[in-house]
Amino acid sequence: MNIAMFFIFLISNLIIVPLCRYSYGKMWEYREGMVLGVHIPATCIHHPEVEELCEKYRRNWTLFHRINLAVGTLSCFLCFVDYIVFIIVWSLWLLEYVCGLEYLIIVPHRRMYRLKVKKGWVDERSKKIVRIDTAVSAASEKMALDWKWHLPVLALTAATVFLVVEGERRFHVSWAEAWPIWLLYGTGIGLCLLFLGMHLAVVRRPNRVYSDHTEINLAANRLMKRSWTEGLVYASWLNGASWLWMAFWYFRCGPDLSGAVYGIYAALLILEVAALLFPLARSVRKRQEVLEADTSACYIDDDEYWKYGWYNNPGDRHLFIQDRFNSMNMSMNYGRPAAKVITAVLAAVVVGIVIWTAVLLADFINVEVLFTQEGNTFTFEAAGYDCSFDKEEIRSVTLLEDMPDENFTRTNGGSTEEYNVGHFRGKETGKCMMFLYRGSTPVLEIRLDDMTVFANSQQEETTLQWYEKLAEGAAEE
Repeated sequence: MNIAMFFIFLISNLIIVPLCRYSYGKMWEYREGMVLGVHIPATCIHHPEVEELCEKYRRNWTLFHRINLAVGTLSCFLCFVDYIVFIIVWSLWLLEYVCGLEYLIIVPHRRMYRLKVKKGWVDERSKKIVRIDTAVSAASEKMALDWKWHLPVLALTAATVFLVVEGERRFHVSWAEAWPIWLLYGTGIGLCLLFLGMHLAVVRRPNRVYSDHTEINLAANRLMKRSWTEGLVYASWLNGASWLWMAFWYFRCGPDLSGAVYGIYAALLILEVAALLFPLARSVRKRQEVLEADTSACYIDDDEYWKYGWYNNPGDRHLFIQDRFNSMNMSMNYGRPAAKVITAVLAAVVVGIVIWTAVLLADFINVEVLFTQEGNTFTFEAAGYDCSFDKEEIRSVTLLEDMPDENFTRTNGGSTEEYNVGHFRGKETGKCMMFLYRGSTPVLEIRLDDMTVFANSQQEETTLQWYEKLAEGAAEE
């Protein structure tokens, strides 16, 4: 499992960092009338202060990504040392990386905007112009792929609920074992709906006027809308395929899934991201070529609405607009109350997940296996997991010198070099729970009506005392 997690996180890091680095493009270069996300006249791009600001941004941007690629890659090796420590370190690194990205994008943009205002590089005429191309507006619906392409995969993904339910029934899966697969099912449905919603938003988004020539406007808008909708359809189908793969094997094998199944699932998710971004990246490059070759290209100076580093225009009725810093991305209009509500809800969800994860991981830092008896009820607990059973449920109690020689798959719990805690499933034993210190013997094997419990203590004497109490209870029954 540690090897599988190592490669999953390593591949993710090797995709995330270069993708973020290059998806924002070379903002220090003068493109589409802007540098660092700010419109300035072409005659001002060689101003000493502009060149100094751009060069500083270029150096910081390159150095930041090189350092984070190295740190993110090295952090993955902690999987082989301590999985809990790795999750903490990786999460802190990801937080630092996201915050650093925002800082390196927003701060230079604000400085460039202040320099523009200070030097008076503002074209008041372009701020007030609203350019309209009726031919482009009329062709809006014909530029994008039909949104109905999302419906078949959405229906197939939703229908796999029967595979999951049947898999639970066939293998007698408890909720503690089943909730991860239901989480993946919900994620699959949610992503299909998200891609469909984004597709509809792209189709309904008004076309931009880049030039005085209709054919240039048609070409530029067609490139963006076609690439966005194609990428969303490809991603939706690959998302559905990745979940269908998981649902099929869950139906056949229950929660006892091999590392190869998860590996192919992860590979399909990576292809999903690539399928979404590749058409967008290609269209951005082609659009730049089209516009840079057009001498009549016109750009509207709307920097006033982007001066803080995000879009804030109460007069714009659109909630989602094309991002200023990454044309492959969508940004929200914070002049609309809905954008602030959405951001607040998402922030609350993220904070809640972080707190929940921190509490969960805290239980695994100092694991202690506890055994209690209240009347005829016995309970094992450790790291937030517990198993209670009456003596009537005990079928046998055995003291083992070592764990059975078979493969166990963790379905919900935690494993390190020191312990195994939570829900597992063995090839021969079937469903079981473990409260085990690795390397400590002997081991208690308690066979119940519907599962098997393995437990021990770090002290041999304590394990023997537990055995005597359980064996006595089983003998009385």
